[in-house]
Amino acid sequence: MTSFHDAPQLTTCGHAPLLDRLQTPVWIFDIEQERMHYANAAAVRLWGAETPQELYARDFASTMSEATRQRLADYFPRLMRGEIIDEHWSFYPGDQAISLHCRCSGVAIDDGRTGMLVEGLEHDASLDASSLRALEAVRHTPLMVSVFDAQGQLLVRNPAAHAARRDLNSFVACFTDHDAAEKILHRLESEPRCAVEAIMRISEGERWHHIDLCRATDPKTGLPMIVMGEFDITPRKAMEIAQLVSKRQLEVVIEGLDVGLLLEDENRRIIVANQAFCNLFAAGAPPESLVGVDCREAAQSSKVHYLEPEGFVARIEELVTAKRQQARDLLAMTDGRFLERTYTPLFVADQYHGHLWVYRDITRQRHQEADWAHKASTDPLTGLANRRSFDESARRIARSVKEGELQAALLMIDIDRFKAINDTLGHAEGDKGLRLLADTLRHSLRQSDLPCRTGGEEFMVILPGMSPEEARAVARRLLRQIAEATIEAEELPFHFTVSIGVTCFRPTDASIEAATRRADAAMYQAKHEGRNRVAARW
Repeated sequence: MTSFHDAPQLTTCGHAPLLDRLQTPVWIFDIEQERMHYANAAAVRLWGAETPQELYARDFASTMSEATRQRLADYFPRLMRGEIIDEHWSFYPGDQAISLHCRCSGVAIDDGRTGMLVEGLEHDASLDASSLRALEAVRHTPLMVSVFDAQGQLLVRNPAAHAARRDLNSFVACFTDHDAAEKILHRLESEPRCAVEAIMRISEGERWHHIDLCRATDPKTGLPMIVMGEFDITPRKAMEIAQLVSKRQLEVVIEGLDVGLLLEDENRRIIVANQAFCNLFAAGAPPESLVGVDCREAAQSSKVHYLEPEGFVARIEELVTAKRQQARDLLAMTDGRFLERTYTPLFVADQYHGHLWVYRDITRQRHQEADWAHKASTDPLTGLANRRSFDESARRIARSVKEGELQAALLMIDIDRFKAINDTLGHAEGDKGLRLLADTLRHSLRQSDLPCRTGGEEFMVILPGMSPEEARAVARRLLRQIAEATIEAEELPFHFTVSIGVTCFRPTDASIEAATRRADAAMYQAKHEGRNRVAARW
């Protein structure tokens, strides 16, 4: 490594006049302090200075670009290791650009630190302005550019590639997957260019890079070479992987749901359907085969499965046209099933992007609810309507009578001496009497009539659309049928009678209690008159 003393002394030492006679510019630059340490006469002229002292005093730090500063910082450890660096440089002394091929080596300066000895060399071929600009662009771009010979050995790389990968000097070594790198080299033997995405090795570890490769010819030797440009796509790959994971997680969730999902785009085409949807509608095809299907055609072809087919289609069109808010509908199927359907329009930043249908089979739930409702409104012993059901029906009939829509009558029936039956024959036999009375009412009345058990041995019958005279005739017929019926008891068969009070619903009644009080009074009148008879209070 050559040693120079400080610049002012060099100008008077024995070597300085000899160096000044050279036509080749030679200078020493202090990279750490960013100042010129020595320059021969040719270098002083190159840098546009009047004297060496003017050049040594020049403030290079204020005019140096960050790219140049980084380039020199990359040089410094290489120079300290004794490496010779041959590169093309463009300088800008004053307003004129100068392009020069430079050979750079390390040199010890007076305080023991390492400076950069630069020799400006003539190049084999001069570069035109376009080539110089292209060369500068490659040097300053953050895109990593490396050039390898046909065997994959490094020829040159730009500063971005050098900063990222200082110690890897072969094509294969740059790749994490060496076998894949070998295959790419073989591929380039038959293809002029290719692009790949791969995990690459850099000084900081491993990163995903997009890589553009092409075959070219070395302008110096005429031999084949490989140009590789690469840039970091790790954030994008991480996002893609996260999206794939999210997509798969969503698919697992959708497939695991026991509700049928159907997602349509804004043009009424199916985007997603799950297996549960296919199962609900007995679709033999897999869910993926439904993607792209026109939902208008699907609705028309499937409407035959609904009890109200035209209403099914019309409701779909209404919801899709409105695009307002979530809606829930109950669909009755021809096979006896009940489906709950939920419609949800999808908006992103106030922009409509289709809608989601969710179908759920609620047949079992509906049957359970109906069973609960039946039990809640039915007397468990007789199977007739209970007091609660009677009150609801009576209020409904009373409103219709008050509004003049119909006339209606009311019977109150009470078993005569029922306590004596229970005390003499037992409650089990008494229950047989209650069930016999219930069966008689069930089989002797119209389908529109409502017989109810409202108390222990007390029954009431609502007779809608019936006049007082007709109601009295019905009561007498029931009286006779009940008296003639026989209960097969364990010891001896027995008969029982009833007392029946008859009344009608009045438009002037303030409540149903007014009608029930009249029926009750009529029933007690029948009791007082000797039982087993009919009495009326209008």
